Order: sequence, then structure tokens, then C-alpha cells
Amino acid sequence: MEFLELIVKEVVPETKEAKSYVLESSDGEPIRYEAGQFLTLIIEFNGHDVRRSYSMGSTPGIDERLFITVKRKENGEISRHILEHWVPGTRVKAVPPSGRFTITTDPLHQRHIFFLTAGSGIVPVFSLIKSVLASEPRTHITMLYQNHDETTIIYHRELQLLEERYPEQFTRIDLLSHPLLHELPSRRLNNGLLEQLVGYHEPGAFQQQRNKPPTLFYTCGPPAFMRMAQFTLRLMGYEEEQIIKEHFTIPVLPPPALIIDPQPRKVLLRFNKKEYEYEVVYPTSILQAALDLHIELPYSCKAGRCATCTAKCLSGDVKMTNNEVLTEKDMERGLVLTCVGYAASDVRLEFGDPDM
Repeated sequence: MEFLELIVKEVVPETKEAKSYVLESSDGEPIRYEAGQFLTLIIEFNGHDVRRSYSMGSTPGIDERLFITVKRKENGEISRHILEHWVPGTRVKAVPPSGRFTITTDPLHQRHIFFLTAGSGIVPVFSLIKSVLASEPRTHITMLYQNHDETTIIYHRELQLLEERYPEQFTRIDLLSHPLLHELPSRRLNNGLLEQLVGYHEPGAFQQQRNKPPTLFYTCGPPAFMRMAQFTLRLMGYEEEQIIKEHFTIPVLPPPALIIDPQPRKVLLRFNKKEYEYEVVYPTSILQAALDLHIELPYSCKAGRCATCTAKCLSGDVKMTNNEVLTEKDMERGLVLTCVGYAASDVRLEFGDPDM
């Protein structure tokens, strides 16, 4: 596959634990991406290549330069490596931008979008907020942003500028669990507080006007934070389709419990105008079988959470053991996640469907 060759052009401190890295393609060509997407970096570490995905805080059409933001993680060897060693001029290889934590904007839309985020989960949220504010002048945004204290707020000044520029469109609510200023309340977003804040800012949530786009909730943060948000919103009556999630923590999946007849299945795969044919036997996934044959397909998490490995199933039957990113409509169109996809029959797949 075609990888991106990137160069670090500038390093921008955000907090004492986070920095932004302005990136450009080594050939000078623009990098195509959507607001809310991420880059999967391929980093040489301890003698082998490691893949890590980092969201872009920049917004195409608004920010002149693409940037990612990296926050130091406890026991995070790769984030520490980047923060300590990346300087202007550093070169890095990456998979082209991907991810489905995106939004389709329309200047005629008049809707309410909540962004629920914590810590470095603000990075893709920041990109989306800028896109919506610039593209949907009749839409209102309410952002609930959880942090430890005032010094850990990533993009603090930039968010202030957005508040000043869009006072009627953008409501920012900062929640600090351990504020340094004594006059600020200590608040941590939980079920009760989330229900209270959503109810206050969306009093007509259950009385949607005919033909009016529904309220949306975009959430990105630690797993427990996102589980709490999803559970609370569903209990409040919001539909699953109204809740869009982005996962930063990727767990190691256990061996698949799905039972498929372990006989060889033929995979016919089209990618980058080339066709590949190979066999796969359960419990090897479609993606892993290709990688074992040195077929360089796009992937990142290998856990069914990021959609980098999405392909369209043109014929045959693919069983997925996990799916936290494709919607019912996506699957009706034949989209599958090859990292957790197992061939239950001979299958024909295509990567790079323009409608994906």
C-alpha cells in the first residue's frame, strides 16, 4: 500500500504533558483528510515497527497546517518516545488518514450537537467543533470537557477564542475534578450531572420537530467515561444512532469464540487496483492472513474499533467478532472490519470503496 512520508515542521507545547506536532508530506503534496479523523503512525521502536493512532486537531479548510496532538500516557512508551525525541525535521511514516468519528455538515441544518470529552479526547472533538461552527451557522454546540485542573486543559486559549467568536453558537462547560483555584467547584461528570446538564441545555430533547435533524452526541475519552455517557444517554431516551464514539484505548481481544467450520476459504481481494487471492482458515482473520502473506493492507487497532481496515464484501459471508464503529446502514451496504472478520465462505472483498 502507499504510505505517507511525513516531516515534523513545528512542535507546539499545549500543556506540561501534551504537545502538538505540525506535519507536512515530504513531497509537499496536501494530505487529504476529514475533521475528526486520525493518522496511524508507523514508528521504529526497539528494533521493530509499532503502529499508534493519533487524532488530528486541525480542520481541513480552516487550519492551514495539519497537526496531531500527543499526550504523555502512564506507561506509554510510544507517547513518551514521541514527546522526548520528535523535533522539527523528524521524519515518520504513516497510513493515510482514516476513521469514522466524522460529521457531515450542511449550512441549512439547525440542530444541537453535544460534545462530551475528557483529557486528550478533546483532539478530534476540537477538529469537529471548528468544522461545525464554520459550516452550520444555525446549529448550536454544547461541549462538556472534563479535566484534572486548569493546567491540563488542552487547547484552552483556542477554545476561548471560539467562545468569543461564536457566542451564540458555542457553549463551553469545563469540569475540573481538582481545580487549583478555590473559587472553582470540583466537578466530575457522572450519570446524575450528565443528565442534569443535558436536560438543562436541551429541554426539548424529546419533542423533535418534524424534519428537524436529531440531537447528536459525540463522545471521546477514557473507556469508563464513554460507557457512563452512553449508558446515561440511552436511559434518557436517546437512540444509539445519536451517539457517536471514538475510542483511544484499544484492548487486546481474546481469541474469537465464534465457531466457524475450520476449513480453507478462498479470499479474492481488490486493493490499490491490484487483485490478491489467498486462503484463510479459522481462527485466522481475513486481515491477518493477508499480512502473513506480506500483503500490505491498511489497519491500525486490530480490535474492531477504528475502521481503518474496513472493506466492502461483494460476495460471500464474513462474520465479525467485534464491531464498535460500523453502523447498521454500513453493514447493510456490505462493509466489514477485516481485522475481526472471519470468512464463513469464499468471499470477494474490495478496499477503497469511494462510498466508504
